[in-house]
Order: sequence, then C-alpha cells, then structure tokens
Amino acid sequence: MDELVMTLRALNPQVWVQAAGRLLCQVGYGLINFYIPILFVNQVGLSATSVGLSVGLSAVTEILGHFLGGAIADSRFGRKSALEISAVLGILVTLILIISDSLLTLTCASLLLGISLGFYWTASSAAVMDAATPAERPQAFALMGVMEYLGVGIGVLGGGLVLALVEETPQQVFGFCGLVFGLFAILIWRAMPAPPRAEPAAEPGVEPGVEPKQSAPEQSDQLSELGAKRGFWVALQDRALLLFVGANIFYATYVALVTSTIPLYFTNYVAGADELPGVSLGSTANLFTWCYVGLGAVVQLPLAQALGQFRRTRVLMGAILLWAAGFCLLWAAGSFASAQFAWAILGLCLLSVASVAYKPFSVAIVSDLAPESLRGSYMAVSSQAWTVGYFIGPILGGWAMDQSAAWAHLFWLGIAASAAGCIGLLWLFERLQPEFLPSHILNEQPKAEPLA
Repeated sequence: MDELVMTLRALNPQVWVQAAGRLLCQVGYGLINFYIPILFVNQVGLSATSVGLSVGLSAVTEILGHFLGGAIADSRFGRKSALEISAVLGILVTLILIISDSLLTLTCASLLLGISLGFYWTASSAAVMDAATPAERPQAFALMGVMEYLGVGIGVLGGGLVLALVEETPQQVFGFCGLVFGLFAILIWRAMPAPPRAEPAAEPGVEPGVEPKQSAPEQSDQLSELGAKRGFWVALQDRALLLFVGANIFYATYVALVTSTIPLYFTNYVAGADELPGVSLGSTANLFTWCYVGLGAVVQLPLAQALGQFRRTRVLMGAILLWAAGFCLLWAAGSFASAQFAWAILGLCLLSVASVAYKPFSVAIVSDLAPESLRGSYMAVSSQAWTVGYFIGPILGGWAMDQSAAWAHLFWLGIAASAAGCIGLLWLFERLQPEFLPSHILNEQPKAEPLA
C-alpha cells in the first residue's frame, strides 16, 4: 500500500487534472446513460427497443468524434481544444434532453452525445499517456478508473436526489448534467496548459539558400502535424492493434449492457418487496451504485497494483472470465425467487471487479503499441471498440427487455457464453505480441521501440 501511495504522489500533476476531469465528465455521462432508458421508457412511454436503438446510434457519431478528436489532439490545437469542444457539446446534449418528448429529439441528443464522447475519450486518454511514463501508466489509468466509478456513482445518486425534487418534470434531472459539463470546461480552460507552439527563427550565420537546422520544438511540431495527417492510416495498418480492438469490442459491449440494460432489467423483471413486479427506481439506483460503482472505486487502485506483476493479456483473460460469471449470476437473480437479491449483489460485485481489472491494462497495452507522436490517432482507432460496443449493447439489451421475462433472463446466459470469443482473440493477440511483459519487468528493462 505504501508503494501505491508513493506511486500516486509521484504522478505528473496533469494526470491529476485529467482525473478531476474524468470525475466531472462521468457524473454527467453516467447520469445520462443510467436515466435515459428508465425515464424515456417508463415516463415518456417509448418502447425499450426504440430507446435502445436511439442510444445505440450515439455510437455511430462517436466514430466521427473519435477521428475528429484524434486529429485535433495530434495537431497544433492539441488535447486541450478537443476536450473543450467535448464539454460544449455535452452542454448542448443536456439542453436537448431537458425539452425532449419524442423519439426524434432523443435521437438528436444521442447523436450529439456520441460526438462529445468521441472527442473526450480520445483526447483525455492521449493526455494521460503524455503525462505518465510507461511504467506509471497502469496506475495512472487505474486512477482514471477510480474517478470514473466515483463520477458514475455521484451521477446516479445525485440524479436520484434531483429527481425527487423535480418529480413533476423528471427530465429536468438532465439540467444537473449541464452544470457539471460547465465545471469541466472551466477546469480544462484554467488547469490544462495550452499546446506548445514552435516559433520559427533564423539562425545567425546561415548562408542564403541553405535550410537552417531544425530545433527540437520545430521537429516536435512537424511530428504533431504528421500524426494528424497520416496517423490514422498507420494505426489502421497495425494488425496487432486491430486484433486487440476486436477483443475490446466484447468488453465495451459488456460495459454498455451494465449501464444501459441492467437498470431496466432490475426495475422491470427482478421481483422485489413491492406488490408489483420489479424494484423501485431508488432501490435500483442504490444497488447499482454501491455494488457496481462503489466497489469498483474502492478496489481499482489496489487491484491494478496487485495485478501489475502478471502478463497484461492474462489479466484481461481472467477479467473476461469474471464477466461471464457475473452475467450467469444475473440470470440466477431473475430466475430464482430464493435469495435473488443476494445473487444480484454478488453478480454486480463480480462485474465491478472484472471491469476494474480489465480497463487500465487494456489502455496500457494500447499505449505500448502507439508511437509517441501518434497517440491520439491510436487512441481514436482503439476507441472504436467502445463505439461498436455501445452501438451493439443498448440495441441488443433493449430488444431483450422487450421480450418475455423468460427470454430476458436467458439473455444473460447468452452474453456469458460470448466471453469465449473475447478470450480467443486475446490469445491470438498474445501470440502475435509475446513481448508484452508484466509492468515490474518494464521498470527493469529498457522499453522496446513501439510497433508502427
């Protein structure tokens, strides 16, 4: 534990700036993802399938957001500009959701949300890579994970409190998100430095017609422009990266199901103490917050520290097995009346541990693959796993929740079985990239040149 504390204290201050930004953003995004399915199905009256399709469409525009955000992040405008754009778009999304009363306006908000998410995740991850050394990155991204879980928890619980105050007009809860995105914009504006710009200067004594020797800042600026122009093409030709993205699609789909489908599943299909089927919105929020979000925030950093001695791909395989076990327990929670809340609690706890074990090591692997000047581009391509996952998850989950209770319960067993595909892709990736070693070995050996 002392070693963990020392590592966190030694992190670049800009890592902590990004951590604070992650907290604020996840308050907003977490509230939106949690309450859209519940409010628009149970309050506005839309079908779960149509809401799931609308939310899933955000993944389509998120592709655009990732590539635009990556291009801006790797250009002379830098990570700061991309993050500021994401904050402004987030505020616009909340304004649309407040007045939304139809599938059309919900879809418009979802499309804009996707662009905002794409800008944020690409630029934020690249900024953390810039500020942390290769050996520090698992802990740095674990810190991001802690803030992510805290943000989602605050968003879900805070949204519930706000919802109690605006019970007559429940969509006003999204106004809370707009305030949070505004605070995020102020944080980035004040605490994040502007990207360095090289000022051209003639060297004394250089003969006319002879090109002066470039300074290091000028070379860095040219590399930045090169990354914006051809970085995506380089990343798309990296077979190891593409294979890893395929494996991450499974993980992203699982996370999307947790945030968009499990709340609706618990509310409508898990019998509680109430006379009617389902549990209350408040009990669903508490169960989700304390078991999935709360546990994740507590174990994120110690777990990343403990697992750092193992090969990263093996950590990911173990995490996927935990995902499968957690989904099986969700099936048990809905299928058996006896001790169903015990099954639900245990299932959410397993899913939480699986998520916090997977994400920091996944991002660290992408960091190792990416050349320094192309981090934004590599993160943009890597983030397409989230785009696909958040497109598949809400649509698939919404369809399942529109079926009979028996099919809704069996749905989780099918999702658990899909874990075999993810493990297979990770095994292929490990054979293609055997040099990915435990992080404690990275501290002792010189880092190999990343693959282009």
